[in-house]
Amino acid sequence: MDDFLFFLLKGLEISAPIAFAALGGVFSERSGVVNIALEGFMIVTAFVIVWFSIAFQSIWIGLFFAIIAGMLMALIHGIASIRFKVDQIVSGVAINIFAFGLARFLSQNVFNQETQSEMNPYLFPTIFGINSFALMLIPITAIAWFILYKTVYGLRLRSVGENPEAADTLGINVYFMRYSGVLISGVMCGLAAATLYPSQWVSGMTANRGFIALAAMIFGRWHPVGAVLAALLFGYSDTFRIMFEAKVPIPSQFIQMFPYILAVVVISGLVGKAKGPAADGIPYEKSSDI
Repeated sequence: MDDFLFFLLKGLEISAPIAFAALGGVFSERSGVVNIALEGFMIVTAFVIVWFSIAFQSIWIGLFFAIIAGMLMALIHGIASIRFKVDQIVSGVAINIFAFGLARFLSQNVFNQETQSEMNPYLFPTIFGINSFALMLIPITAIAWFILYKTVYGLRLRSVGENPEAADTLGINVYFMRYSGVLISGVMCGLAAATLYPSQWVSGMTANRGFIALAAMIFGRWHPVGAVLAALLFGYSDTFRIMFEAKVPIPSQFIQMFPYILAVVVISGLVGKAKGPAADGIPYEKSSDI
């Protein structure tokens, strides 16, 4: 029973960074902005939460600045994609590359080490050795669902992602809604950092979780609950690997590949079946006739 309880809690902890990022992706893409920059957002926020937690001796202040950092990174993507109408995939790739270099540059200047930070002793309380902040995933998922499907804001956000021209004729500010969706994705990546490894930043620590979050979002059909459930699938498969790879009589490298293979299989099976918002990835140009 103790092992089972630990498996449940550990799986939630491992799933949480993917799930938070996937929720961010839902808000961004529901507004019509493709966001493959989630990986880059997580790289920066993971560094910032450690940096400011140590600097201010508080994990909550670290979390606050991680959210701010996530919003700033998201704003860059928003300005490039919405204001200047840069190809959203190109913008996302550029931000991922920029974030990797930025985090290493800051680490060198702040901690005098390019690839890792100091250990951060200021952490969230634990439950059975598990980061208690991971439990926030449950109410935040419920809040995300409520906002998207039970509020005027959520209706407007979804309408902008489906038919921005029609939304504009109804007086909805398409640009504002898209910026807000992208900024929320930055906030969610700040929360993801709180459940990744807030005890230390290490170069490469995100391990492509931002891309797995995109897979979870697509598997969940751009729905907050579906995206989180898909993230749990990936997270618990990784938990299984961690807990049982030493007991399975096959090379550990194959076990370690399992979560990534699962992501590829899931996405491959959905090609041509899962359809995102109709205007997702399409820049909007306000017509002079509207």
